[in-house]
Amino acid sequence: MKGSAIGMVAAGCLVVGFGAGFVARPMISPGGSSAAAVAGVAQPTEEEANAAVRRHRLFTGTSLANATLKLGDCSPGGVGPGVTCMTQLTMDTTRANATPQNRPIGFARLNGQWEVAVW
Repeated sequence: MKGSAIGMVAAGCLVVGFGAGFVARPMISPGGSSAAAVAGVAQPTEEEANAAVRRHRLFTGTSLANATLKLGDCSPGGVGPGVTCMTQLTMDTTRANATPQNRPIGFARLNGQWEVAVW
């Protein structure tokens, strides 16, 4: 009798856990949202994105004061608040042979200005 009671409690907990997961999932990670469906999402202008990248310091302490980027398509950030944008980033525009890199960069709005959120 004791084993069947434990099994019933475990099954009940499993049902409650799955139910809570299905209810909470859209709040935690909204899926199936395309960029067209969320057209009202705020995103930085190219000037704001450039300013955010130039303020950002890499983990090595390296400044990106001479970096420039061209902003591409943006979509709501999947990892946190803000947006993730495809960019064409040139790390140091003072070098003649600097090659642009295509990479996604996350941006979040903090205290009225855009900051780099994902590097």
